[in-house]
Amino acid sequence: MSEFIRVEVLAGYHDRKNFECPTGGLGDYLRERASQDVRHRAAAVFVAVNPAAPERVLGYYTLSSLSLKLTDIPAQHQRKLARYPDVGVTLLGRLAVDVSCRGQHLGEFLLFDALYRVIATSSTIATVALVVDTLVDSKDFYIRYGFTHLRDQRYWLPLDSARDLMQNQPPSILTHEERPS
Repeated sequence: MSEFIRVEVLAGYHDRKNFECPTGGLGDYLRERASQDVRHRAAAVFVAVNPAAPERVLGYYTLSSLSLKLTDIPAQHQRKLARYPDVGVTLLGRLAVDVSCRGQHLGEFLLFDALYRVIATSSTIATVALVVDTLVDSKDFYIRYGFTHLRDQRYWLPLDSARDLMQNQPPSILTHEERPS
């Protein structure tokens, strides 16, 4: 993708009706429920746009708070955590790319943007990992970036691993904003 991409909070001027992603109802979610989730504070929705046409949504992801039972976390990671029954994590609820942008590394870019946001806020709102409930055909995408299996379709990436990932593997797409090294 040779253009610059900007990630913004979902707003009224973003054209949701023309976003096309047939996988797992992800297009339907953006068109029908995303605004409600934002209004009810169930999720924060971030959209990727080209600054030259900022109304067109190229992709999006959602973030929300979640807690995991300490006992659901792999033992090697439990030792590093406070001994509370529940551990605060951030849920990457959805990540989708418009069909017109497939194969251009936009999904990778959105994942890195989400990681950047979670890391940047982790000292303000305690979170120890990014968690995703994968669709069957997307689990390999997350595994490629270091996510490990928890149970069922749930995978996680501890923030220490996320920081290492962001330092060692910058996304393959250009952005207007500086990302931390």
